[in-house]
Amino acid sequence: MIKTDIGEKIRYLRIQKNMTQKELGEKLGGIPQQQIGRWENGKSNPKLNTLQKIAAALSVNVNDLLESPLDDSPLYKAFKNANPSDYPIGKDLINAQLAKQVDDWEQIDIELVKTFKKLNENGKAVAIERVEELAEIPRYIQKEEH
Repeated sequence: MIKTDIGEKIRYLRIQKNMTQKELGEKLGGIPQQQIGRWENGKSNPKLNTLQKIAAALSVNVNDLLESPLDDSPLYKAFKNANPSDYPIGKDLINAQLAKQVDDWEQIDIELVKTFKKLNENGKAVAIERVEELAEIPRYIQKEEH
């Protein structure tokens, strides 16, 4: 999944689960559909404790909603620096999972993400299109190891 912000990720995962905005709002304890729409459209961001509830409602890990650890977003920084006692899933668990994800990356993956982050929204859309095109050309596709 290549999504650039939390709202897009919420929308993508909600649709994958065949859930309406209203249904997600109900699972979150009665949050209005309009608020879900504001998150998905990037007009506002959910609070950290709400983000955990969203992840649970969508049956995903909070990491699936957070930006890349290479991202300097205020939300990622706030969550990373949060008091672990404030969040039942625990900051250490989140940091360990994020660190593991990055550890699995090769240097070229990190450089790609850093370069991608420099692009505006139009540039990101074009970059994704180009990568998808390259992924259809057999000579550029990585061979699967068995």
